Order: sequence, then C-alpha cells, then structure tokens
Amino acid sequence: MNMFAVGLARKYDGVVDFELEKPGIRGPKDVLVKVLQAGIDGTDRDMIRRQQKDIAEGEEYIVLGHEAIGRVVEVGLGVENLKVGDMVVPTVRRGCNECPSCLNNQSDMCSTGFYKERGIHKLHGYFTEYFVDEEQYLVPVPHSMVHVAVLTEPLSIAEKAISQMQHIQSRLPWGCFHPEHSIGQPGWGACKKALVIGAGPIGFFGAALLRLADIATYFIEVVTEDSPKVCRMQEMEAHYIDGKGITSEALVKRMGNPDIVFEASGVSELALSLLPVGARNGVYIFTGIPRGESQVCMDGDLLIRQMVRTNQIVIGSINSNRSHFESALGDMVHMDKRFNHILDRVITHVYPLKDYKEALAPNPNSLKVIFEMEKL
Repeated sequence: MNMFAVGLARKYDGVVDFELEKPGIRGPKDVLVKVLQAGIDGTDRDMIRRQQKDIAEGEEYIVLGHEAIGRVVEVGLGVENLKVGDMVVPTVRRGCNECPSCLNNQSDMCSTGFYKERGIHKLHGYFTEYFVDEEQYLVPVPHSMVHVAVLTEPLSIAEKAISQMQHIQSRLPWGCFHPEHSIGQPGWGACKKALVIGAGPIGFFGAALLRLADIATYFIEVVTEDSPKVCRMQEMEAHYIDGKGITSEALVKRMGNPDIVFEASGVSELALSLLPVGARNGVYIFTGIPRGESQVCMDGDLLIRQMVRTNQIVIGSINSNRSHFESALGDMVHMDKRFNHILDRVITHVYPLKDYKEALAPNPNSLKVIFEMEKL
C-alpha cells in the first residue's frame, strides 16, 4: 500500500508530491501513527525556497514537516505506555548516540552535530499519512488539548529557551525583594520586563510563557496593528511596538531596559541592533535563524562595554527534547484557561494536504497554517 506525501526530490525543483510505501512495525518498540494534522513553519518554507534537499543517502525524496499530532494505529510487542487509539505528538530530533547529551536524552544539546531530524535532516517528516517511530519519541496528548496539540512543537522551542534562561538566572535566586518571585515560583516574573522580537509562532509562544509568569511583556513587529499576529499578542496584554525604524534609544525610552529579550525574528540587523538594550544582569535569547548573509554595522566597543559592566548574558537556543514537549502540553492547559482559549485562534488557516502549494505559499496575514489529514 502506498501513501501520499509532500516534500523535496533530488530530481525536481520546488515542493512536489509523491508516493511512498506505507511504513510498518519493524521492532518491538515501534509505533505506527496515523497523521491527523501537521503544522507548517518557516523552516519548511526556507527549505523549499532555498532548495535545501537534505535527503538521506540512497533515497530520492524527503518528506517535509516536523510538527504533527497523530493517532496510534499499531504498536510493537515491546511498547509499554502507548496503545491503539492514543493521541500523540512526535518529537523532531534523533540523537547521535555518541555524545553525553544524546546518551542522556538531551539530543537538543548534541555535541557532535551528527543527529538527524524528522522532516529537516535525513529523516522523513509528517506531511504524509502515516509514520513509524519508537515509543520514546512519541508524547501522549491529554484529551483536553487534542484540538490544539499540533502547536506542541513550536511551543516546545519556547519552553526550552525560557528554561535555559531560568537556569542561568538561578545565579540570582533572590531575583527581587519578593521571595515569592524567585526563579521556579509560579509568578517568578512579576517584577520583570521582557521584550519579544517577532510575533510569529515562536515569538507568540515565548510571549505566552512570559505572560504566564506575570512578566510585563512588550513585542516588536513590522506588520500592521490589525494583523492576526499583533491581535493575538495583545489578547495576552503584551504591548505592541512598531519595529519600523525603531532604535535602541527609542525602545528604552518607551519601555525601559528589559530583563529578558526573547529574539524570534531571524532578522539579524534588528536583533543585533537591540543587543545593548538589556537591563543589568539581563539575558538575551536568540531563537531565530537568519538565512543568507548580511553585513551589520554596530558600535562594538559600546556593546562589549555594556555586557561586561552589567553582567549581561547572550544565549542561543534551538530544538527541544521530550521534557520540553511535556512541559508544552502542560502549559497549554494554563494558556487555554488564562487567555480565553487563545490557542484556538492561533491556527489561522487549515488546508487539506493536496492543497500543499497554496498552503506553503507566503501569507503575511497568517499566524499558524496547518494541514488537516483527518478530522480530530
């Protein structure tokens, strides 16, 4: 039996559809999953635009897509915690099985770079009908979150970034004059300010986690104020700043110096120009990945002088592991309750897989675009 799939091919340019043989159970820990929904993100579009054909040796295609929810339809004899009918979300990265990080289930911190990734690097993704993976890479979805669980992967990226920041800021366990605001407490951010750069899915989820911690959050975007991106952020009481022509001086005058900067734009000139705005002891988190090349002119002496004098830290954060997926599914429940079911409104466009060319085309009026293979 063959199945419909969408991705990239060695012999053709652009996104194409093709048929693959339906996968089957191969080992005792394998699980066969029927894909119900799959999310589209900037990585998918970049791979298509740049013809980044990261196809495994011996294969002619790579199936795109690394965000999904599916239903278990068959399990291997050694599967312990999943059964037929369970809803699951798959993780993305498969570790190198060589470095300490991967051997300790932290493939998002792989030391060798020899990992693989579903739908991105050497492994088929989820823009198709079925996939097989080992139980350890499948995270059960609570029944109440099934309708928005396709958003788990992008939220997990924000979860990792924020957890990295919290780990670093545990160097200041007192945080402020309020013991109840110490790192790890539910309202740990009530005396802090944050700036989010970019209001796409990762920026949105970064802002959502910051707002859950009661952080006064501002965000920069270059779309109009009636855009779905801006509207969703404002529903969480995040404050909009028009990014067109913004300077670090004007930004600080508007909001003060942020304790946390969460960069999710992938626009290097904007991101780097705002490096000097952080508060004393602040953290600047890069999550966006610029594509291409750019030359940025900035005052290097000012930047280094400020970072040294004010104990600032800059970190990069990419990918996520199972623990971040689990945290994401848990925090979805809190977001749903606090922000009036906002996750339902994050998904702005839904397409059948056969309409992949339209779905994958750039759309400035979208926030999250997904494929729906079967009704949930």
